[in-house]
Amino acid sequence: MRTQSSYSSSASLFQGSAADIFGTDLKVQIAGLPEKKVYTVWSEITKELSTLDKTFNRFNPQSEVSLLNASKVDIETSEMMKEALNLCESYLIQTKGLFDISKGEDKDIDFDGFLKGYALRRIALILKAGKVKDAFINFGGTSMMALGKHPYGDCWTFTLENPETEDELKEFELRGECLSISGNTSEYNGHIVNPITHKVFESEKLSVVKSKDPLEAEILSMVLLIADDRQLKEMSYNFKGFESELFDL
Repeated sequence: MRTQSSYSSSASLFQGSAADIFGTDLKVQIAGLPEKKVYTVWSEITKELSTLDKTFNRFNPQSEVSLLNASKVDIETSEMMKEALNLCESYLIQTKGLFDISKGEDKDIDFDGFLKGYALRRIALILKAGKVKDAFINFGGTSMMALGKHPYGDCWTFTLENPETEDELKEFELRGECLSISGNTSEYNGHIVNPITHKVFESEKLSVVKSKDPLEAEILSMVLLIADDRQLKEMSYNFKGFESELFDL
C-alpha cells in the first residue's frame, strides 16, 4: 500500500490516497479539521486498511483468508474474520442465496464483493471517533461514502459515466449517504454472486444503490443486478431505506 496526502490551510481540506489496496485505489477528502488532527485521523485510517489487507487479501499467500483457504482443518480465526464471516452468512440468507463468498469446487472464500463496504463501515467509526463531520471516501469509483458536505457546496457529488464512451449517465448528490456501483461491464464486474444463479444479460448494465449503510449498498448493488421478481419481493422485507437504479449501456 502506497499513500500520498496534502492539506490546504485556506480551505481546511485534507486529501489523501492509498494505492493498491484491495486491488484498487482509495481516495479520501476530509474538511473542517486542523491539520494536526486530520493527519491523526488519516494515520488511523491507513492503519485500519493495512489490517484489513493482511486479513482479507486473497492474493497475499500469508493473509488470513489465504491461510484459511489453504488449511484442510479448522484453524483459529481473528475477531475481524469471525465478524466478517458472520455478516456474510447473514447476507447469504437475506439475499436468498444470491450473495455468496464461496467460490469454485473447493468453496474457497473470496471477500472481493464484501470488503470495500465492510472497510467503509470501519472507516466510518474512525471518522466518528475523530469528530469528522465532512468527508468523502471513494474506493475506485465503485464504493463511496459521504459525510456532511464539500467546503464549497451543500453536498458531495459523484458523476457516473458510461465506462465505454465516458458520457455522463447521472450526477449523484450525496448527503450523509453511501453509493455503490456494480455491473457486467469490464470495469464493474468481478463482484461476488452465486454463479449458479447468475443470469445472462442481453446488454451491458450498471446497478447503482444509494444507502446509509456502505456494506448494504455494495451487496445490494450486486444482487439487484441478478435478482428475479420473486427474489426482489422477498428481499424487500429484509432491506429498507435504500434507492436503486439500473442503467442500460
